[in-house]
Amino acid sequence: MDLPDRFRIARILLAHEVRGLLASKALWAMLLALAPLVGYGFVQAVALFAEASKSAIEFPELARGMTPLDGILVPTLGAFYLAVTLLFPFVAIRAVGQDKQTGAAKLAEQFPVGAPTLLIVKTLAVGAAWCLAVLPALSAVAIWALLGGHLHAPEVLNLVLGHALYAFAVTGIAFFAAAVADSVATAAIVALAFTLGFWVLDFAAGSVQSPWLQALSQLSLTAALRQFEHGLFSLPHALEAVSIGATLIAAAGAWVPGGRTLPRKIGLTIGLAALLAMLLAAAGQVGVYRDVSEDRRNSFAPADAAALARMDRGLTITLNLSPDDSRYKDIETNVLSKLRRQVPKLAIRFGEAGRVGLYGSSGDDRYGLVAYEYAGKREESRSSDPREILPILHGLAGATVASADTPGYPGYPLVADAGTWGGWFYLPTNPDPLVLVALPSAGKNEFRQGGNMTLDKLLYPLMLGACLFAAQPAAAGKEVKFDFATEKVGAEPASFVPTVGNWVVGKEGDNVLLTVEGSVWSRGQPSAGIADKARALYGARYAEFLDNVKSYAYFPLAVAKEVEDFREGEISFRFKGISGRIDQAAGIAFNLKPNGDYLILRANCLEDNLVLFKYERGNRSSVKWIRNAPTPSKQWHELKLVVQGKNVKGYLDGKQYLEHTLAEPVSGRIGLWSKADSVVYFDDYRVEPTSR
Repeated sequence: MDLPDRFRIARILLAHEVRGLLASKALWAMLLALAPLVGYGFVQAVALFAEASKSAIEFPELARGMTPLDGILVPTLGAFYLAVTLLFPFVAIRAVGQDKQTGAAKLAEQFPVGAPTLLIVKTLAVGAAWCLAVLPALSAVAIWALLGGHLHAPEVLNLVLGHALYAFAVTGIAFFAAAVADSVATAAIVALAFTLGFWVLDFAAGSVQSPWLQALSQLSLTAALRQFEHGLFSLPHALEAVSIGATLIAAAGAWVPGGRTLPRKIGLTIGLAALLAMLLAAAGQVGVYRDVSEDRRNSFAPADAAALARMDRGLTITLNLSPDDSRYKDIETNVLSKLRRQVPKLAIRFGEAGRVGLYGSSGDDRYGLVAYEYAGKREESRSSDPREILPILHGLAGATVASADTPGYPGYPLVADAGTWGGWFYLPTNPDPLVLVALPSAGKNEFRQGGNMTLDKLLYPLMLGACLFAAQPAAAGKEVKFDFATEKVGAEPASFVPTVGNWVVGKEGDNVLLTVEGSVWSRGQPSAGIADKARALYGARYAEFLDNVKSYAYFPLAVAKEVEDFREGEISFRFKGISGRIDQAAGIAFNLKPNGDYLILRANCLEDNLVLFKYERGNRSSVKWIRNAPTPSKQWHELKLVVQGKNVKGYLDGKQYLEHTLAEPVSGRIGLWSKADSVVYFDDYRVEPTSR
């Protein structure tokens, strides 16, 4: 038979398969559940996004956290993902299983086009059913645009591509299950065992720190889809999904013809399994990735990425951290995941000190250190921040990377109401069971977006401004020493105005001092628990959630009452880091303005560095980082700031580490600063202003 005749017969068969699927109960049952599922998820996502946008519109930094990809697209298509996982296999099974049960498969074998062409036709027909099923989700995207919502075309296309690849792999699983099983019901059980097994695998990999389990979890289809949800086009994961789907469809073709013996079928299946293993191994070696997210969340700056790509002599990173430690999750999200895609030869391993447990309870003072080795050189750091780690890597490689100002992501807050579009997805008269079907989508949306629900309450700059003007001034040029000995233990300090966080007067032995109690949130919730919730809400973006005031404004700050306008002189205090899984930070806040802007000189017992930060219009950014500033926990240290005109100097334990020239002179209030779950003691706070 010539090629045109084959195409003609294939078109006839395709039309027959599509008509059969359109007439099947499985497809329409899926669509009946899918439309309200996606609709409810979309409406709830818009409502949550709108509530978060109310505060974001007022503050530019809050706006930068409003990403339609995370807030609208992923939750809406997440509802579609549930349907493809749980219901779509029934549609795909019908294409093969129905023919087996009715005997049509034996008749189809008599067609001159052959079994491979028949399977391709069935795959195309199932693909047409998927295109029909995705229409509610695509209509939700269109409605978002009609409401005035922002869309970044590469993000949308990449996300839809990820879901299409996932559906193709599920189709392969369903075809193989239908070909092997004796009945459609058995095939459905087998297919769901596979698809739900990926969920179990992901959960187990996140709960049990086993190298082989971690490696196996990378083959999970949900893990592959997650890359596309993060705005990353990953060719290795795309090839993985295509390989799984195509190989299983081919394996189904080995079982469908009735003329093969059972040993022959098993032999072909084993051969295809070996081929799949080789294809997956080859796909893992294809290092092609593209960050299509508008906020560039998956990439370092272009100059940094280019320098890292030239590090081809073997970079080894040794982590003296427990895999359960939140600092490991921070560095994995912020640094390691990106390095894996950009450094040609990278080895990451856990050191012996990392096996002592989450808190380093064995007393190993190396716990928390991360060692970087390259070309015979070695550097160590306790930081998980790329702003400190990247200079280390560039220094090891002998590369000079000029910092370039890249435009920040503006964010796209929008207060909109999608409730009026609910009728597009489901009728008001729908019975309660459909609403119950939609509940998993609602839970997923709240899971992803719930952290923004408190944004309208984070009116930090206004609260800070009120506290600044409420404070009482002291005479210029007069030395001020804050003595906590006269204050009531267990109460808030009388000499400072706590604006954020829990500041209480405490005792160490007979010494009365000031304590920032970061383990207790302002509502009585543990801040470390909030960090865990952030990880669940935002997945791979957990570290950004913690590090940005847009969604995690827990930077404890207490303003000194007696100093109204510090311009020049010295500020110092003693501090002692007691505990904190995320941070043990102590900082001098100065140049505090009524609008909430200020500067910070801070030390951190978990990072051994000294940093000058600026906090401007709600955006915290680093001005200068100094590494190798030893600050062990459970020991007293002295932090001192010296301001002379525009020049500022930072001292730790009597040694000058930092010097920087500001753009303008200092003028504003001063205070104490900390971060996250830090529990730190403060004492001997002194201010020695000089006249100008």
